[in-house]
Amino acid sequence: MHTWRSMSKVSLVLVLVAILDSAACIFSKQSGAGSLQPDFTLPSRATILLSQVPDGSGSDGVMAGSGELVRSSLGTELLKRGFQVVNSGATDTHQLLEEAKTKNAPFIVSARITIWEDNATSWSGKRDHAGISLQLYDMATDTLKGSSARTAAGSDIQTNVLPGLLQQLSPPCWVNQ
Repeated sequence: MHTWRSMSKVSLVLVLVAILDSAACIFSKQSGAGSLQPDFTLPSRATILLSQVPDGSGSDGVMAGSGELVRSSLGTELLKRGFQVVNSGATDTHQLLEEAKTKNAPFIVSARITIWEDNATSWSGKRDHAGISLQLYDMATDTLKGSSARTAAGSDIQTNVLPGLLQQLSPPCWVNQ
């Protein structure tokens, strides 16, 4: 026979499980890697041409505005590190290389959203997912100097996943010395 006390313990356990499950959706889980040519150092206050970022998509289709959100957030991260940022309207590497020459930008950061799913986590219980890749080009040598890709899952891409994802994407050479 169940007593009030045993029923309240079961209820408490169920509430705790629900809270922990919700907390797992709030805090992002990230994975990814990056590489950088070991002999390369990005000069402090360098001018960087930042590519246009196409909107990302997932199982629900294209998420309008996600590309501009990523580009704006990435530009902010670069500015925080002391770099000068010049926005580009191009996504194509060849066009970016040509534009960097005309704008005297010695470096290019090309960004791409690999996945973007906004799953209304609060009522669906499904995590949001975001994936971003970056490439760093050096115009002096016309070579790719570094790349990084990360994915993350959390409850709110804009406030919980994106800022941490962008901070983790930056290769170590992006930190001004």
